[in-house]
Amino acid sequence: MYVELIQDEFIKVKTFFDKNKYQIPALAVINRNFPGRIFVDNKNKPEIALIWAISRWSYISCEKFLPQHMIFIRTVLNNEIIPIIRAVSERRFEVYADNNIEWDDMLNKSLGEYQVHKHYENTFVLNKEKLKEFSSRLEVPKEIEISEINYPIVPEEYGRYVMHDEFERVVYGMTLNKNDNVISQCLNNGFICENNYFIDIDTFDNEERNKGYGTIIAYSLISNQLKKGLIPLWETTINNLPSQRVANKLGFEKIEEYPVYSITGFV
Repeated sequence: MYVELIQDEFIKVKTFFDKNKYQIPALAVINRNFPGRIFVDNKNKPEIALIWAISRWSYISCEKFLPQHMIFIRTVLNNEIIPIIRAVSERRFEVYADNNIEWDDMLNKSLGEYQVHKHYENTFVLNKEKLKEFSSRLEVPKEIEISEINYPIVPEEYGRYVMHDEFERVVYGMTLNKNDNVISQCLNNGFICENNYFIDIDTFDNEERNKGYGTIIAYSLISNQLKKGLIPLWETTINNLPSQRVANKLGFEKIEEYPVYSITGFV
């Protein structure tokens, strides 16, 4: 029904996940830049593959839709992933898929004992000229301070489920501090393929939102990573307008839209 690939075999499924920017996290697992596990229906000639980028993200792709794929999806999720998701008290698990409506039927039938919710997300790429134009207008308030940080590549609760050397790996980020409090944080989250990476950004205090702090810390990280030859990608849901406004200010442009299936009801 399914088999798990060992790391030396990960390359077998690369062609399933090399067509769109949103699949870069899957490629990061294939290239061993990010901890993950890969499951296929047949090791010698796979027709469907599911990549789990530990912690709550997965990426699925197939050559064509076949009835037996529902058994594959159900057994991989129930036997390998959901027990760990439960153990670490994740509230949802996400499956990224290409923009084919057949995934609706496939995933809903495969995972009927859970709640499956579909939403759409976007990926944005950086226009460097627009970023340069933005930087000429940027004013950084005197009361804030930017600090560098290292952050675990996977959350602490997943430590027992990844190899020791993987758990010790860190990603690079920056924090925006005000009055000795961390207001905003921006990370290169470790989803790296070649010179592309995905950004994670958070502003923690609701009272400090809409003051431009998220934009400032994102610009700081992007500038730092550009000097190292790394090109950022921005991802957000289609209805997250605040995130899209920040992306647009910095010079990001939308390139693709795709479905994400959130699975809940397992805790």
